[in-house]
Formats: sequence, structure tokens, C-alpha cells
Amino acid sequence: MILALGFSLLLQVAAPIAQPEIPVQLGVRTTPETVTVGQRFIVIVRVRAPAGATIEFPEKSDSAATALPTATQMIGKPVVQPISDTLGTTMSAAYRLAAWDIGPQRLGLSDIVVRHNGQTGYVSLVDRTVFVRSVLPEDSALRVPKPPRPLIDIAPFNWLPLALLAAALVAAALLWRVWVWYRRRKNAPLDPFSAAERDFARIEAMGLVQSGEGERHAALMSDVMREYLAARVPGIERSQTSAELLGSSREIHSAAAGIGELLWATDLVKFAARRVSPEEGERLGSAARATVRSVEDYFLDRESEAEEQEAAA
Repeated sequence: MILALGFSLLLQVAAPIAQPEIPVQLGVRTTPETVTVGQRFIVIVRVRAPAGATIEFPEKSDSAATALPTATQMIGKPVVQPISDTLGTTMSAAYRLAAWDIGPQRLGLSDIVVRHNGQTGYVSLVDRTVFVRSVLPEDSALRVPKPPRPLIDIAPFNWLPLALLAAALVAAALLWRVWVWYRRRKNAPLDPFSAAERDFARIEAMGLVQSGEGERHAALMSDVMREYLAARVPGIERSQTSAELLGSSREIHSAAAGIGELLWATDLVKFAARRVSPEEGERLGSAARATVRSVEDYFLDRESEAEEQEAAA
């Protein structure tokens, strides 16, 4: 296509060149002649000089023209080719350009250099232009802009209800955690000594001795002692008889002096229906409670000695 356009160019009047003068004919065609902003177009330049002359077309835009940001831009390099001419030297160059402003825009091409018989001449393309039309409507003044929208009224947000709700949720969570802690603490199993002391106090509060039930008081206090020993002393179990319990309690004999006599007396009360006076029943109950306290002190002393030895080591 570029080749066909080149051959179809009509030679125009000779363009003036710098001295010494070399007869040169110049033809320029722009396709299309009217473009829009950014649209690419083709410019074909044809030059005819005397036979034997050399023709050099510019390969980049003129530096002065490209200084403007909206200057016409050359895209790629020109396509240069000779044209058969028996009477002279004829060459054509095809340029691909794009314009970035409206109205008549210069092509921004540098001068063409022609050399002949040791002389050099220049053909100027500075006055060559392309017309760039606007893509806006023909009469944009007829457009009526929409009225401005009202300002957005942003009311201040009231954070107080949210803050109160958050505080209530935090307080509820804390109360729930305190309640859980209290329930766990309340339902947590007591250590053997604390459980025994609780049961001893409960039996004494029943007032069995004062009501003449010394035997029942002694039996109940003895059972609490047995429960404590089974939970605190290794080897002692709740199902053991008194003889078996004594055999398994060798470790605490020094701390539980008289435990054999106490077990024998309470077994007679529980299994032989032995009658005891209120004073005797109270003495047996007190002996059971004293045995528990003595055994607990024995184990506490052992644990304290072990901690001291560990700290010393």
C-alpha cells in the first residue's frame, strides 16, 4: 500500500534549498488528510534530484519540534525506497505518525539532505502539516450540566449505647467466670484431713453423747478415722478389718499410739453391741480425732523434712 501511494504522488514545484542550489523537486502526501487525536496516519515524501545525486531522508523527528509534549510523534523508522528514473535520481520515504493536539499540526520532520557534485543542499519540511479535528460535539456549549447534588449530611454517631452494651457484656462475662470458679471451689474434693475434721465436727454437733447414745458417737467417730487412714496412709484400705488395718499401719505406729486398743473397743461396740457410758463414748470419739491429728502432723513433718533436704541439695 505504501509503495502504491508512493508511485501515485504528484511532483510539486521545486522546493527552495540552501546554497549552493541543487535543482530538486518535492512531493508530499498525507493519508488521511484529516485525523483525530492519537490516530495514526501515513506521510509519503518523494524527492527528485539530478542524476548521480544522493538523497538522505530524516529518520527521526526534529528535536525542536519534539520538545513540546503534544508534538507529532514518529512511530518507527521510515520506509525508504528508490524509484526508477532514467533522467535523474528519485526516492520516496513513507512515515507513520500520530498527532496529539487539535488543529493544523506540523509533521515535525527534519530537513532532507541532497548531495550532488560535491555540493550539499537541504530541503525543508517544516511547513508541512496535518489537520487534527476534535472528537468533542460541534457545540458543547448547548449541553446543560446537571444541578449539583445536595451535601451529604453525616450525623455524629452516638457511641454511648454501644459502650454501655460492651461494658455490660464484659461484666456478665466476669460474673460468669466468678460463678464458675466458685462452683468449682465449692465442689472441689477436700483433702483427707479437712474432710475428716468436717465429719468430726458434724458428728459432735449431733449431740449424741448428751442424748445418751455414747455407743453411736464412738462408732461414727471411729468410722471417720478409718476413712482418713485409708485415704492418707499407703497400704490401708476401707474394706480391711481392724486386724488387717493394724498390719498395714506399721508406718504410723509411732504417731498413732493406742490405735489397736481404740479399734478393739469400737469393734466391740459395733459388732458385739457393747454398752458404754456417755463418758466412755466421748473418750473413744476424742481418741479417734486425736489419732487423725497425730497422723496428719507426722506426714506434714515428713514432707517438711523432705523439702528441706531437697533445698539443701
